[in-house]
Amino acid sequence: MPQPNMRQLSAFNAVMKAGSVTEAAERLFVTQPAVTKLLKGFEETCGFSLFHRGQGRLKPTVEARQLFAETEAIEAGLMRITRLAESIRNLERGEVSAVTFPGLGMHIAPQAAAALLKRSPELRLQLFTRTSRSIEDSMVTGKADFGISLLPATSPALETREFEAIELVCVVPAGHRLSKAEMIDIRELDGEQLVALGREDLSFPIIEAAFQGAGARMRPVAEVQMADAACAMVAEGYGVSIVPSLASAGARDDRLAFCSLRQHIRMTSWLVTPKGEKLSMLANTFLAEIRSRIRRIQGLRSMDEAPSRFSLDN
Repeated sequence: MPQPNMRQLSAFNAVMKAGSVTEAAERLFVTQPAVTKLLKGFEETCGFSLFHRGQGRLKPTVEARQLFAETEAIEAGLMRITRLAESIRNLERGEVSAVTFPGLGMHIAPQAAAALLKRSPELRLQLFTRTSRSIEDSMVTGKADFGISLLPATSPALETREFEAIELVCVVPAGHRLSKAEMIDIRELDGEQLVALGREDLSFPIIEAAFQGAGARMRPVAEVQMADAACAMVAEGYGVSIVPSLASAGARDDRLAFCSLRQHIRMTSWLVTPKGEKLSMLANTFLAEIRSRIRRIQGLRSMDEAPSRFSLDN
């Protein structure tokens, strides 16, 4: 027995609801002969008559009424599938989870998530913050759809590719002698009280190398774990710091001045995904929002620029 197709079911349902081929054709935006042909094909598939014809109207048979209960449910289900597919395509529904290093997870990633949710409140987003050394473990255990780390993953179950360069900038108190400078040379920080990110932070050896390369003395008088903590100390008028530019995406503090560094010290960020799996449209849109915000903060600098000699590639 041949299987009926959806066009036949739609024609049958339309005639059942309208009571005539003419009205059914109008509802389906097709010709009357087309509806008649579809009905005939459906009857042949079923193996029995569906309508009694007379006086310009079609009277459904008992068998047709029995079928209609099912065909109407099928058509309604198809409409739900169509609407769901449309909402997914338009990024109005869906779920995505991400794990990022703290510098990104403090401000940029939440701001990007909020931007998506404002446009599509039905989305479901999860954000996790882990150290770069822990992000790989989170990805291997399926904690997130993608990760953004300052270290490339080594697991064979994961794929890693460069995401964006993260510039380091100098943050000084608003009243500091360098607060009005458009760009600061590392040599101008010679002997300055430096609020440093801890020695375990991936930026520490890069900053140390930059000072050595410039022939300047690096004088760390305090060590903190988070860039926001360093900025809080500088805002109180104690020392200066060198932090990822992403820290400037936080709440505005008039007591701070963020200045670019002439040496363009930078770190490479890496996108980590499950091997062999393509990201969803929603995940790609989320990544694009994060990337856009990073570039906006960094004055549209990108990894296409000539690399600095002070960089972290692993």
